[in-house]
Amino acid sequence: MSAAQIAGPPRSRSAAAGLSGSLSGVRQIGYVALALQCILSLVWSAILYRRFALTFDFTTDHQAWFLIAHGNLDPFSSTQGFPLWRDHCEFVLWPLAALYWICPSGATLLWLQDLCVTATQVVVFTWVCELAGQHQRRSDAIWLAATGLVLLTANPWMWWTVSFDFHIQTFATLFAVLLMYDLTHGRRRAWAWVVPLLACGDVAATYLAGIGLGAMLFSHRTRTQGALLAGLGVTAVLVISLVHANEGSELADSYSYLATSAPGATLTLAGLIKGVAVHPGRVLGALWVKRVDIAANLGPPGLVGLGDPLTLPIVAIVLVSATLFGGLGQYAYVLAEPTFQNLPVYLLLPLGTVAVLGRLLRRPGRLARWLALILAGLLAAQTAGWWAVWGTRTPSQWLRVSAPAAATLANVEKQIPPSAGVVASNGIIGRFSSRADLQRLLGAGVITVYPQTWFVITPSQGSERQSLASAMALIGELAGPLDATLVTDANGVWVFRWAPPPGLRQLTVPDGSSPVPAWAATGAASRRVLAGPVPGWHLAATGAQGYVADGLEWLKPPGRYVAGVTLSASAPVSVEVWDNTDDTLLARRTIPPTAGIEQVMVPVTASEAADGVAYSGWGPFRAQFVPPPPGQRLEVRVWSPGNAAVNVYSADLIRG
Repeated sequence: MSAAQIAGPPRSRSAAAGLSGSLSGVRQIGYVALALQCILSLVWSAILYRRFALTFDFTTDHQAWFLIAHGNLDPFSSTQGFPLWRDHCEFVLWPLAALYWICPSGATLLWLQDLCVTATQVVVFTWVCELAGQHQRRSDAIWLAATGLVLLTANPWMWWTVSFDFHIQTFATLFAVLLMYDLTHGRRRAWAWVVPLLACGDVAATYLAGIGLGAMLFSHRTRTQGALLAGLGVTAVLVISLVHANEGSELADSYSYLATSAPGATLTLAGLIKGVAVHPGRVLGALWVKRVDIAANLGPPGLVGLGDPLTLPIVAIVLVSATLFGGLGQYAYVLAEPTFQNLPVYLLLPLGTVAVLGRLLRRPGRLARWLALILAGLLAAQTAGWWAVWGTRTPSQWLRVSAPAAATLANVEKQIPPSAGVVASNGIIGRFSSRADLQRLLGAGVITVYPQTWFVITPSQGSERQSLASAMALIGELAGPLDATLVTDANGVWVFRWAPPPGLRQLTVPDGSSPVPAWAATGAASRRVLAGPVPGWHLAATGAQGYVADGLEWLKPPGRYVAGVTLSASAPVSVEVWDNTDDTLLARRTIPPTAGIEQVMVPVTASEAADGVAYSGWGPFRAQFVPPPPGQRLEVRVWSPGNAAVNVYSADLIRG
């Protein structure tokens, strides 16, 4: 596209002035809408931060940001097990660390992310208005610009992106769009955006390759520059791969299935490229399997935009690489699902859509104009549909820590010395990353511990990956055999302080196969009794009717089991086993009054129920997300009719 084409076709001064005035109104409305959206996102990020709704992804970047600001120029990611620069080669964090001394709160990173997203929207919307201004009809210019605005602001995945922790992709997308804008407008400063873009790491380097390919297709004027940019992007990816600075991309684990069928095969980038070339059907098959998520990513920002040669290459690279990530197993949808990884798609497809509609308008005849109008209306309507189905779910999806639990966590955060190590649950670990020694709880396995270790365990708060049984078993181990000091047990938050024996640097997190302490989960009709020796700790009934114990849950495959509950009761009580996967009562046994503490056994058969929802949404507005771990969520509960002395000590679930 030439400079004349960007400026638009010749027209009279009066026509140009009228058109400019019409677009000015739309432009002002758009900027106001984007400003309001930015304010809301800043407030929303503050709420997420205040409520401790920050997980492992936030931890990785925030820990490095904090350590760099305090003079550690080669920070080690304790949760990943290697230096931060080897994660994604994201050196942009080093200059960003200077902002710590202006605003030391971890929320600073979230706010910077919000500002980056809004700034990118402003650039894209300005560009959209320029494209709309190329048309003679005032009405055409208005509805073209309005369509672009709707696609930019009503996409629910934009909110999901800023809700999910912090990611450098938001910075990379801004630099990529600024580069594209200046390049297509013939500005020499375009190349100034290449350095900060590459400083955003290996993922950003793929953006650069896509921008170069798009520039080659865009115009003969940008063909040479595009070839240079594409070559630079590919070279950067190769160099980063050769120096092993892309450990976070998990090349061998996440993409090897495309090139080889050998399980656990070690794969280089060259081997991956060769394997894909030899087996292209595997790529197509994987894309077909994840077609629901492809449609979910492309629908809200405007599917028509795929017809624009400038934006198509970068959109295709971003979407295909994210969709193919993770193979076809349990976590196949970790990046394919609508989220931060596809942010360039959400911001560039609206631009491509307006460009395609504009070209359709320039075709002679009324039919083309009416087709463009109909397409624009359909695109805006379906974007509104996506927002109605998914935008309203944003709070329930991302704000999973209760206000009382957040208040407890805030008090705990103040008590932990800066020099102490912290082991925390995945759903709330983000706020505890202002330290060098940090580990997350994902489930059973071996973790690193420190000379002074604080455990912050939230079995049912936040987006957790550790099973309830594993979390409660760890709580029991800390209170019992490990002799850790219980600091806090309130609002679903358990905090222990532990000094391991000299020389001990690792701890095995239990899987919950042994009996779990009932006192780790309070029922609606009970209170904890934590006095005296730990073996005597239990839940005691308050006298009200209801569950004395619940939340004692295991993740088990279908089969026959025996639920064992250690309790005492002065009146008949019911021991129940539920399948929480589909909310089904599997077994109930009425227990007569006991003669002291007894172990009650209840046989139960767990049939295979439907797994957690893989497809969700409504009608055409569906998306496919990472399903929960396979198995049935089997829960043991103890119900009291009231006015009885009931004590519950522990529970177990073993193969029958």
